[in-house]
Amino acid sequence: MPNKKTIGITGYRSEDGTVFGAGSNYLELISRFGTPRILFPDEGLVNVDMLLIPGGLDIAPQSFGAVPTFKTGNQDVFKQFFYEKRLPAYIEAGIPIFGICLGFQMLAVYFGSTLEQHLWRHPQSSGRSMAAHTVNPLPAAADFGTLPFEVNSHHHQGVLLSGLSPQLEPLALTALDFCTSTPLVEAFRHKTKPIVAVQWHPEEWFDEFSCKMIENLITN
Repeated sequence: MPNKKTIGITGYRSEDGTVFGAGSNYLELISRFGTPRILFPDEGLVNVDMLLIPGGLDIAPQSFGAVPTFKTGNQDVFKQFFYEKRLPAYIEAGIPIFGICLGFQMLAVYFGSTLEQHLWRHPQSSGRSMAAHTVNPLPAAADFGTLPFEVNSHHHQGVLLSGLSPQLEPLALTALDFCTSTPLVEAFRHKTKPIVAVQWHPEEWFDEFSCKMIENLITN
């Protein structure tokens, strides 16, 4: 394939500590749009055509000036390191970025959003690729989709619409109010930078909305 794009993904360690890399589902998703390039912690800015920030464990509360709650979980040291030490360079370089789940939360917090550390009643998928709830695209997301659609869900933290940074534009919200009187943001984009993110897991879902977002990032 001529001029195939290179898409970087933050590397991380497997749960048993024997493997460092990226999950096959993420690599499969990336391969639909370009060539995967795993990013290592000792590397500085790598010249890629797009950066994908994957899901994972909780972001450290001190990253957004908060005290841990009793429901806040552990952090992935590699992803946390990338957030603190590597992500700013990619943003400053103007490299297109697509965030998934934890990646969504990292980008939201980076730009000043307030992160809810535990969503008490948010529905979760019974399996990694099982539907959990419906999301509603907003008019700003017309290029990606206009009709409500189902997504999977594997997160207990999130960003309420009332806590979203003014720098970010919401693209999709939960169809129902699961947690508070404020809807939960399920997708956003930066208003001036080539950055978009979703709270669900398209690497296990391959939904049209997410694929169009990535296609838009990688071709513009």
